[in-house]
Amino acid sequence: MKFIVLQRDDIENFIHVEQAQIHDLINEDHQNELAHILDYTNHMEQLQFIKKSSTLLPKGLRLLYIPPLKELGITTGETSVTLEWTGLEEDTLYIIQDEEPLKLRITNPKAGVFYKTLA
Repeated sequence: MKFIVLQRDDIENFIHVEQAQIHDLINEDHQNELAHILDYTNHMEQLQFIKKSSTLLPKGLRLLYIPPLKELGITTGETSVTLEWTGLEEDTLYIIQDEEPLKLRITNPKAGVFYKTLA
């Protein structure tokens, strides 16, 4: 699994932030939520699983996890999950800090995203 931290940038819209900055965003209060999303198979009731084609995520600090394709029943092709200006990769946990709502698009009906708002 990969971690990717995304932060809005005025010029490039979204930029990947160095992983060292994860600790600046995820403090001790958030460790429980991070553990839940990483162990989503045992904590599904505490997470939101989004399958809708278009969803507006509220502003703030968010965790998004794209499960591996085979766990979603997808055998070939892309997950077709995008977050406004950037495509999202499978088996990747995204930590997103942004003060604007974000539009999540899912174009493959089998694809989905585990989601949690932290603050």
